Amino acid sequence: MAEQMTIAILGAGNIGGTLGRAWIAAGHQVAFGVRDPRSQKVQAYQKETGTAAKIGSVSEALAGNPDVVVLAVPGTAMDEVIIAHARQLDGRLIIDAANRLDGGPENSLATLQEQTPHARVYRAFNSLGWENFAHPQFAGVPADLFYCGPDGESRAALEQLIAAVGLRPVRVGGNEQVSLVDAVARLWMTLVFGQQRGRHLAFKVLSD
Repeated sequence: MAEQMTIAILGAGNIGGTLGRAWIAAGHQVAFGVRDPRSQKVQAYQKETGTAAKIGSVSEALAGNPDVVVLAVPGTAMDEVIIAHARQLDGRLIIDAANRLDGGPENSLATLQEQTPHARVYRAFNSLGWENFAHPQFAGVPADLFYCGPDGESRAALEQLIAAVGLRPVRVGGNEQVSLVDAVARLWMTLVFGQQRGRHLAFKVLSD
């Protein structure tokens, strides 16, 4: 039987909101941390999920000592959020799911390593559009989700969460492979936006 986890998702947009729905359905406890809990969009999400999800400030979401923290805020806000809440983030299992598209690295690994040196950081859920988290199967076959991060117990927890979304986890290595995971994200964007192939597009590793 899968272990129930407490998950804090920072950001309740398309990525955070879609992942939250899947994890709530899988029986996990989800708390969202957002900039404005009273915004119309956030209140609509709260009405949809009812009491299954807690929604409050970032500090409130992190106050419950969650097993997992998902960073799904806009990429431009990542440094600000990490630095402001570094004490609450350090030591956690952290998933960097945001893409920074301002010309530098797409990931926030360097900031996390500096500000949260005791955290177990993974790069995941950044290489596909949210539509593929809502509908992860293609003709009955689950799409693969490439990720990187440390091995061990935290890896098992991460893979459980990936599987709960309906995707097959594929680890490409430790965080020295973060640029490879980000390259998958760039490939997805090239196919979706550059070639207009549609956003319900994903990848599959095939082998004999």
